[in-house]
Amino acid sequence: MRDFSKYAGVIPAFYACYDRDGQVSPEAVRALSRYLLNKGVKGLYVGGSSGECIYQGVAERKSVLENVMDEV
Repeated sequence: MRDFSKYAGVIPAFYACYDRDGQVSPEAVRALSRYLLNKGVKGLYVGGSSGECIYQGVAERKSVLENVMDEV
């Protein structure tokens, strides 16, 4: 039998954070990552389920993911 315990708990879809110019904000992405982890989430579902990633270019998706990874 497989162990699915790593999927237990809250794992929210992660929304990208943008600045006033409409660019991905690395600082805001890191702050949201930190906030969610401090609230006790068990993981973050980056780049999916929220629907915004289909409207982002590759560089934007990479920026969000890299900054989440660097923070957590």
